[in-house]
Amino acid sequence: MIKSIHLLMVGAIVLLPYFGIAQSETNDKKPNIIFIYADDLRFDGLGANGNRHIITPMLDHMAAKAVRFNQANVVFSLCSPSRAALLTGRYGSANGVLELGSDLNEGELTVAEYLREAGYHTGMSGKWHLGKEPKTLGFDFSVFFKGNGTYYGRTINDEGDIKKVERHCDLYCAERAVDFIKHAAKKETPFFLFHNTQLPHMNGDLIWDARKETKRKYRVSEMPVAKSRLDDLSGKPEYLKSVRNRSQAKAYGYPDSLAIQKHTLDYYSVITEMDDYLSLLFKTIEELGLNENTYVFFMSDNGWMLGEHGFTSKVLPYQPSTQVPLFVIGPDLKPTDLDHLVVNIDIAPTIMELAGIQLPENLHGESLFPLLKKEPVDWRKSFVYEGLGTYGGALPNLTVINKEFRYIETFENSSLETVIFQEFYDQKKDPLEENNLIGSPGIQAKVVAAKELIEAHINKVLKK
Repeated sequence: MIKSIHLLMVGAIVLLPYFGIAQSETNDKKPNIIFIYADDLRFDGLGANGNRHIITPMLDHMAAKAVRFNQANVVFSLCSPSRAALLTGRYGSANGVLELGSDLNEGELTVAEYLREAGYHTGMSGKWHLGKEPKTLGFDFSVFFKGNGTYYGRTINDEGDIKKVERHCDLYCAERAVDFIKHAAKKETPFFLFHNTQLPHMNGDLIWDARKETKRKYRVSEMPVAKSRLDDLSGKPEYLKSVRNRSQAKAYGYPDSLAIQKHTLDYYSVITEMDDYLSLLFKTIEELGLNENTYVFFMSDNGWMLGEHGFTSKVLPYQPSTQVPLFVIGPDLKPTDLDHLVVNIDIAPTIMELAGIQLPENLHGESLFPLLKKEPVDWRKSFVYEGLGTYGGALPNLTVINKEFRYIETFENSSLETVIFQEFYDQKKDPLEENNLIGSPGIQAKVVAAKELIEAHINKVLKK
């Protein structure tokens, strides 16, 4: 029986100390845990999530066996902050990472450190985008490249050996992740692998550089086009007309539909290559017979805009930017679709609970364990998106997201003292987020409730 106490706070659920799970009480072997974090993969970047145009056979095959979360989001849509949030189970304003490449505050602990302390053999492979290196943050094994760059000829730190690798960086790191799994599977101790792809993130030249044979699998004319691509932004903050998401989109040829289709073909092509490289991990798990005692998570660090509102990229608090794929495969988990509102800060507490680790009181996330096991739980109805980084010229914003509406407060500066713009979108009637309803009489009670959640977040997370 799971014994946990939950406290609702700031539209999220904070776990109080956890007192043990049946697995550790019966001395069963603790499960292996593999977490795969894709980069810039939007929610519909998988065939399994309803996209009939994209080719992702392996991920679709695995998703068919999984618990699939259809309302998964990140608490800030940017590479480094998303990784820090996932590893700590805490918001960026608390863990210290709000910008690219910045570092965790002193005293912040990662899920890898907790797992290693609990006897796990820990490994990290692929993209690394935090200041401190993996081995200082709890990883016994690490094969990584820093930040973003070329796909081929990338400099990779392979267990301290710095080498220039001519083949695709994701392929190399997937092969080394397989090496880790094979080695770890021979040990008496359980293992944890944190595998990060660069794909489908662009390469250093800001292009999706897929192989020609991969691109030939697609046709430009069949690529979808965002319905809101011609949005004049009249219901959105004025500064968004010149923010990087808009100016870079124009450089790509947006909002021209053909330009978007060509760009989408390139994006889908590198996702197909990512799918192929990740198949090495999934096949290894099956070949070694690890399925019976291994949980595998697949998620993305943020979404990606392909012409929605005339934008490219991420960061901004709109649905294509914040929503991500998430599925989990594991022992005794039944394939199912869940619509619970979950976020990336939920991953650390989930992994710790699976490993039988007492959950720290300072976590902002909620363990997904009861959802995975189909146990009754009073789950969050809303969460606060913390858009406080400055990447691309975005102004600070705090957003309340739930399945009913999205309420955005944009602030004048980082002091968060003056709100300069408000947005309210009905997520059911207006899923494209084109019609800002601020000022409409029928939504005032919801706006008041959302503002209270933001104020609570400021007081209990930002000022704590």
